[in-house]
Amino acid sequence: MEKEFYEEFEDMEAGIDQKQALVEESRKVDEIEDLNEAVRFVNDLKKKWRKTGFGESLAEEKLREEFEANVEKVYEKQKALAQKVVEAKEALIKEAEKISLSDDFKKATEKMTSLMDEWKASGNAGKKTDDELWERFNAARQKFYDRKRANWEKRAVQFENAKKIKEDLIEKAKSLQDSEEWQKTSAKYKELMDAWKAAGNAGREFDDDLWNAFNEARQKFYAKRNEFYEKLHVEHDEKYAEKQALVKQAKSIAGLQEYTREQTAMMKELSNEWKSIGFCGKDKEDKIWNEFRGVMDEYFAGLKSASEKRRANWREHMSEIISRKEEQIANQKRQIKRLQDDMTGLVSEATVADLQDQVEDKEDFIKQLEQEIEDIEKKLAE
Repeated sequence: MEKEFYEEFEDMEAGIDQKQALVEESRKVDEIEDLNEAVRFVNDLKKKWRKTGFGESLAEEKLREEFEANVEKVYEKQKALAQKVVEAKEALIKEAEKISLSDDFKKATEKMTSLMDEWKASGNAGKKTDDELWERFNAARQKFYDRKRANWEKRAVQFENAKKIKEDLIEKAKSLQDSEEWQKTSAKYKELMDAWKAAGNAGREFDDDLWNAFNEARQKFYAKRNEFYEKLHVEHDEKYAEKQALVKQAKSIAGLQEYTREQTAMMKELSNEWKSIGFCGKDKEDKIWNEFRGVMDEYFAGLKSASEKRRANWREHMSEIISRKEEQIANQKRQIKRLQDDMTGLVSEATVADLQDQVEDKEDFIKQLEQEIEDIEKKLAE
């Protein structure tokens, strides 16, 4: 009986020593930085503790309390970390639900992939909690990918329609590429380009090749058009230079202010040459024409003024001639009066006949003068 008591006592002492050693071990948990490692460590200690048996002594109670307190530190850290994991995953769920409604599928896919990476790295909150959170997170993901798939199917139809439209536009572009109706065809190509843009995307598989074929036809036309206009610009520059020379000649003639027939003929010839040169480009034609027209107007205004002045001088001269002829007529009439007075009382028939001849000569001269005056007045009336 006594032997059994001592054996029991020795077992109790051994259990206390083991518990004391485990308490010492449990104090090391603060030194373990990796939480998972700390959890494994305390779980292992708990298994060892259970093997030490159950004691009711005060010493064992104190050891148990300290041991459990040290172990609980790890579990509290585990709970705190689990709560952070829950909060992080709740935030990821909220973001995933928001992204699931996005129509920017490319960016949303990249973001959803990033969220998945964050989810994997967020840690463990416990199987039950993790499963519940994952179900919500994955539901948001599936909602998005279902929408993305539906959108892709819709876009596939749109791609096919766009492809058909663009193939038709390519044929139209090719049919115009050899046209030389530059302005009309340029307008048609603009319409085709607007239709191309409105057709939308035909998908990465076809869109670049379609564009290259369409643009090749456009560029062939534009290259020919550019070549034409480059030549036309050279012609316009040459014609502009010719017209500048005509302006210079016209200014030289107008500057003389000599309004002779020769000068006027030269100015008219310059005008004919101007017409024969042709158009020199809308950006220059109006300006050079206004300059040339201004010189022409100046010259012919001067010509008109000079002509009016010459005519006025001529009319004045004609009026003077008429006045002189009228004086001659009056003088002849006075002479006739004297001759007729001289004939009165004469007996000699020969003398009377001679005087009568003189009167008749003067009367004829008067008629001649009157006719000349009438002719001059007709010219003045014209």
